[in-house]
Amino acid sequence: MKTPRFPTLSVVFHLLSMKFFGGCATWLLLEARGLGGQRGLISLGVAVAAGGLTLLSLASLVSLLRAGQVVVLGSRSRVGAYVQVLGAMGLMGLLGAHLLHSGARPALGVFCLGVGAWLAGIGLNLVPGLYLSTEGFLDTLGRRTRFRDLEWFALQRGDGEPPRVVLQAGQGEALLLETRLPGHDADTVKRQLLQAGLSSRGGSR
Repeated sequence: MKTPRFPTLSVVFHLLSMKFFGGCATWLLLEARGLGGQRGLISLGVAVAAGGLTLLSLASLVSLLRAGQVVVLGSRSRVGAYVQVLGAMGLMGLLGAHLLHSGARPALGVFCLGVGAWLAGIGLNLVPGLYLSTEGFLDTLGRRTRFRDLEWFALQRGDGEPPRVVLQAGQGEALLLETRLPGHDADTVKRQLLQAGLSSRGGSR
């Protein structure tokens, strides 16, 4: 079984994200005042979005700090999800590079490049995407799925390479968690879920 440790990488990621998007929000507000008109309104709307990402990073940071030591799980998304993330990253990167090259909207350009980098960290699992704590599961955005909210789980071998095990967990007919894990992490999770009193549904390894 893996040894629990402090989620340092995710904490640093969200700390940097919070500072970056907070700075972008301020810069975009200043840019909006200078532009005025429709372009100023667009910058104002993007400033609000930057503020929202700042608050999201803050909430994720607080949740991770409260969790303390956790077991890092090697969760991975399906190929289609990675393709979507890469497409969004490419779009934000091209838009950001164009805005910086033109020199007309530097704040918006930097924000677009920052969003592309943020998507890489979250969407491509450059920072761990899922943690196992004594109370339940915690993802990198701070969202919790507690053992006490679950009743059952199922583990099934998934398709593709490298081989993964699909974990599903829920309450009644509701599916509350689904992720793909390497075999050794699936064994760790299975032991923890059985100890928490969850029942194993058909298809478990």
